[in-house]
Amino acid sequence: MSNVGYDIKKRLKQREDMFLRRLFGMLAKMAKADGKVDAWETHAAEGAFARFPRAAARRKFCVRVFNESKRSRISLYRQAWEFSNKYATPADCLAVYELLWDISCATGLLKVVHKDNLKGICKYLNLPEAYFNIYFRKRSGTFREWTYSDQKAQEETHRSKRKETHERTRREPSPRPKTALQKAYELIGCASTADDAAVRRAYRLAAKKCHPDILRASGASEGRVAAATEQMARINDAWDTIRKARGM
Repeated sequence: MSNVGYDIKKRLKQREDMFLRRLFGMLAKMAKADGKVDAWETHAAEGAFARFPRAAARRKFCVRVFNESKRSRISLYRQAWEFSNKYATPADCLAVYELLWDISCATGLLKVVHKDNLKGICKYLNLPEAYFNIYFRKRSGTFREWTYSDQKAQEETHRSKRKETHERTRREPSPRPKTALQKAYELIGCASTADDAAVRRAYRLAAKKCHPDILRASGASEGRVAAATEQMARINDAWDTIRKARGM
């Protein structure tokens, strides 16, 4: 009897998870429909916590699902179909449709992609297609439709940002390549402003660390000894460069 009760509880938990996943998945997809999610759309999506007490009880889970669903490959319409046909009641579907309208009008501007989604999703939520026109008239005072002028203004903003970035990049001087002397100081691990005594100490320390004879005596492998031999040659070349520059 206890096993049966556990199985029922587990199934109910899984069903609850899927209900919330599809609910916040739809909200995320609608918010991301125009390519970005702004603060107004996120605030509108939080309205689900007031409409669905089960979501408010698992707020952290729902927020995580919302953020993950922005990048999900599951389409808005597929999530709507699964939500309405597997996990939700007609009242739930209507509440979700109203939330989708809240998100679409959150910025006060109803974009074409949001309008198309609101029109197309009705049949997937098992709602009459006439609901779109009903809500469009009902909410007409809360938004302005996206126009060609808005599109041109957006394109102009993007062009200005690209131009500004290009100009800033062009003005910034490219880093100068390091000279052989600078590379020599880096190789022995010493600043170019150090005095002669400090430079000698740095050279001896660098040479000691990769001296082939010292490594061989400590039992290093032949491969490591061969690599140290090459490094030792580079350190000696660097030392010669520094000595000539300093007249040592």
